[in-house]
Parts: sequence; C-alpha cells; structure tokens
Amino acid sequence: MRNFDANGPFRTALPKVAVDYFRVPGIDPAVTIHLRHKRLAGDLPRGEHPVVIFVHGATYPGTVVFDHAMFGGGSWLDYMAVHGFDAYSFDVRGYGLSSRPAEFGEGSRRGLPYARTPDAIADLKAVVDFVRARTPRSKVNLVGWSWGTAIAGGFASKYGELVRHIVMVSPLWIIRNSPVSAMSRWMTSAVPTLLQSGDLLGAYRSISKSEARRRWVRGLEPDVAEQLMPRAEFDGWWRALANVQGNDDESSESVEAPNGVMADLVDVWSAGQATYTPESISSPTLLLVGEWDVDTPAYMAQEIFSRLKGASYKRLEVLARGTHSMALEVNRVDLYRRTREFLQTRFI
Repeated sequence: MRNFDANGPFRTALPKVAVDYFRVPGIDPAVTIHLRHKRLAGDLPRGEHPVVIFVHGATYPGTVVFDHAMFGGGSWLDYMAVHGFDAYSFDVRGYGLSSRPAEFGEGSRRGLPYARTPDAIADLKAVVDFVRARTPRSKVNLVGWSWGTAIAGGFASKYGELVRHIVMVSPLWIIRNSPVSAMSRWMTSAVPTLLQSGDLLGAYRSISKSEARRRWVRGLEPDVAEQLMPRAEFDGWWRALANVQGNDDESSESVEAPNGVMADLVDVWSAGQATYTPESISSPTLLLVGEWDVDTPAYMAQEIFSRLKGASYKRLEVLARGTHSMALEVNRVDLYRRTREFLQTRFI
C-alpha cells in the first residue's frame, strides 16, 4: 500500500506520477486557462481513473495551493494521483499562469474588478468540458477551497448532471458584518473608509508577503503558528507563488490578485446575499472547516449545510488544528484523506 507522510517524504518511494499542462480556451475569447493534470503513470489507460478538479480561492492560484510540495512530501495533486485519481487543478483568469488583462501590473486602481464569480464559473465550465472530452466518464468530482466553494457550488447548482461529488473546504457564505469589516478581513491592501460599490476597488490588489504571513497565522500563539506553518516552509511556498503571480520574480515581496471576488464580497456576500443557491445542489456534498479558520468560520459551513436540502447526501466536519489554509499546513494530510475517502464512496 502506498503511504503519504504528512511531515516528510513518502514512506515508500513515490510512484511515478505523470503530469500534463494545458492551455484551455475560455468561454470568453480573450481568456486562456492554465490547467494541470496529474495521474499515476502507466497503470491504466488514460481516462480510466475517477476525475477530480480542484478550484482555488480568492488570492492564490491553484498552481501553488494544490500542487506545491510541502514538508518534503508531495502536493495534494500528487496525493490524489497516487490514490488512483485523474487530478486536475486550474488557475482562474487573472491568476497564476492563466491569461491576465491589460490592467495587471499597472496599479490596483485601474479598471473594473477583474474575475468576478460568474467569470470564474465560466472558466470552470470550460475546464470541465475540456476534461470530459478527454475521459469516458460523464461526471467529475469537484473540490473547492474558500471562494472556490462558491465557484464549485455555483457550477454544481447549475450543471448538477455533470457533478458526481463535491467537497467544500473552508466554504464561503454570507458574511455577518459590514462591508468595511469584511474587506478588512479579506483584503490585504488599504481599505477605503466607505465602500458604496465593489466597482470602486479597481481591477487588481496587491498582497505583501508580510501581510500574507500575518493573516495566515493570526489568532495563533507564535509557537503554534510555527508548528503549523514554519517560516522556512512559508518562505519556500511564497517563492513559488511569486514566481507565477509576482511579475515573474520569485524574490518579489508582493503579488497581485484580481479584485473580482472582493467586489462580490462587498456587493453580494456582505449585503446578505449569495452568488449561488445550495438548495439546487443535488450531488453528495462534504463540508470541511478548520477549527482555527477565522476567514470562513464554522457558522458559514453550518448555514450551507442547513440549505443543502436537495443533496442526496451531506456531511459537515470540523478538523482540529487547522486554519483557513490547512491544505498547506502540517496537518494537511488529514484533510487530503477525508476528501479522498468521501470521493471514493458511493452514496445511495
């Protein structure tokens, strides 16, 4: 049996994992989407594995959330590939290695907020169509993280016939505070004192390395923070992020991210509304949240759970000793394992 070690390399040699990279045309003609695919090499014909597609959150691209090796071990994509999945991760338009608008790199206040939630759902649809064309399987599994749960949830509520199971990690739901408070919690650049519309935010925002680290471990004692995400591990992860989202400079102390999700936080989530209806999801659904998650606290997952009235099966779990970014922390393999086991289970 192949084993994956949370704190180091694989206990047995990592089987050969095949990796492919694609540039997928978006539904919008100006958009191209970076898609990464991993699977075990040589054991089954292409397309015979179950399929899982990962959907990233508001700030960091799938490239470094789902396929960056941590603590001397493999990535989440590696883990899923080793356990028999065709594992895919993509970057929403404007993130990572996907196409960017002209405003990128020209200042956060230029243009309208880029890559709002409906745009991200359109990118996911293009990816699902591309993946389904490569495999005989008619349905895919979805794993969304943070804002990615709204993207995956929006897709599943609209295209339920294409979704087998869905896992929502740190799920985003209606925010129980003012737009300014929400922005101060989610954004890492200066927050205006009054926000009448998300359109005022500009196309992109800047995130500094120091602020990213502070937000990641806020609320934790320093020794606990260092255990969950050691500074050396964070530095290596940041270099990988800056290499794909920091103007091609891995030494960059800041990166830029699209503001579309921030505009939705102001105009929708903080206004007591949502971008999708959980009641319309019919697939088996797993909700996972870390006990120390202050970005998307447990009440959000609980409210979504209560609204999943059409899901054929649903489950909600709180995982100990994890923050909003548990997928990259020392206890991440507990998250990986619970996700895998749910996706491998047939519910009736």
